[in-house]
Amino acid sequence: MDNKDLVALITAEVMKRLQPQAGSPKQATHAPLSRQTPKGVLILLTGANRNIDQVVHQVGKIAECTSRLKVAFSGSAQFTIGLPAIRRVAPGAELLTDGDIWKVLDDVDTMCLPAMSPNLLSKLVYFQTDEWIPILALSGMTKGLRVIGCVDSLLPVEINTDRIPAPIKARLDNLVSMAKELGIEICPVEQLIDRVCSGVSQGQASSARTAGGCDAQNGDCSACGLCVEHRKDDVTKMVSSGADRVASTVGAPVTLDLAPYIDHTLLKPDATEDQVRKLCEEARKHSFASVCVNPSWVSLCSRMLAGSTVKVCTVIGFPLGATTSTAKAIETRDAIANGAHEIDMVINVGALKSGNDALVKDDIEAVVAAAKGRGIVKVILETALLTREEKVKACLLSKMAGADFVKTSTGFVPGGATVEDIALMRETVGPDMGVKASGGIRDTKTAKDMVAAGATRLGASASVAIVSGTASSGSGY
Repeated sequence: MDNKDLVALITAEVMKRLQPQAGSPKQATHAPLSRQTPKGVLILLTGANRNIDQVVHQVGKIAECTSRLKVAFSGSAQFTIGLPAIRRVAPGAELLTDGDIWKVLDDVDTMCLPAMSPNLLSKLVYFQTDEWIPILALSGMTKGLRVIGCVDSLLPVEINTDRIPAPIKARLDNLVSMAKELGIEICPVEQLIDRVCSGVSQGQASSARTAGGCDAQNGDCSACGLCVEHRKDDVTKMVSSGADRVASTVGAPVTLDLAPYIDHTLLKPDATEDQVRKLCEEARKHSFASVCVNPSWVSLCSRMLAGSTVKVCTVIGFPLGATTSTAKAIETRDAIANGAHEIDMVINVGALKSGNDALVKDDIEAVVAAAKGRGIVKVILETALLTREEKVKACLLSKMAGADFVKTSTGFVPGGATVEDIALMRETVGPDMGVKASGGIRDTKTAKDMVAAGATRLGASASVAIVSGTASSGSGY
């Protein structure tokens, strides 16, 4: 079976599963767990270089969850992450590079290792206490502290995690299993705030959901859907930490902090340097996820946003997607060399509509390979030009090619993001890929609707109006 037949088969199966079944209820989602504030949290940072920005973001969220936060740095972490980055997101935290082990562990009941490296993992499971961080970790474990670790950073960012040889993967999996046997809770880094501030084990959570009766104000959750009304702060934390959906009941209001979802966008051909500088200043002020600009502005934005948590995103093959795969790959390498962290590429729409699935997949793969793990890749489908089946096929091809996100639109053709398209894209790619809604999002309600439908990123030029709840004047992206 060749690539084209395989894609056609998978597309047909996905389309079949997406058809509503008569009389079948919608799958229920669970409400977030109730939060119990830990007494004190110690975060141990090592020099792993993958997902650094997510780690910093989670440290900031944990700082909001507890008034007693200590952050201990290894020598390599001082270089890869840096004390200033943590000081910005957790100004009240106690930052440590050395000190008396037992005093560091005073007033701490939870320990987090959000960027575990193979070196640290090996030292923990084989009890090699020859450095500051593993000594702290093992001392905390012997003291009976709750220990939560994230293994997303096990491999350096330069290594493509999709192409790890089986023996190496088996060895890493074995290390993780041994860590679990020692009592270390393992979770994805984006769920760290959820795990740290829930104070509820997975077994307890299951019991709570089935117990019946809801006392949300006192921390008893039975998944009745009222948490979005009674525990708004908890729901907001869950969403900002990466939750795609939360349960709700009819008419229950939800307040979302939309800024971390937004790629603050300026893609007009006549954009001036002053406008780009203002874009960066607004992004830094409001802590947007990124600025999204044309490639010629990447270097300027990279300099202006250095030291902030705001990423630099640029567009490739934009806006038509009709350049060659070689040209898109060269654009991608150039953009990353100039400081881009995120790549929004346009698929070859004509090839997709011609049924040339292999070309579309190869086109995306060329950009993914050019990014080489140094930047995430979002694939712009231009949904307004596609049929439902073509949208599904484009999502599947993007997933097969190793992209990180699928995205609705360029904003340069009539018709932008719709709630229906976002829901379809989310259902197709599942929970492992991001979904970006872009084009025509110009107010808070529309932005919230997109997030509720499954979007994990929003592209907008009216970003300030969206986060401030004011009406946006004019039209555009």
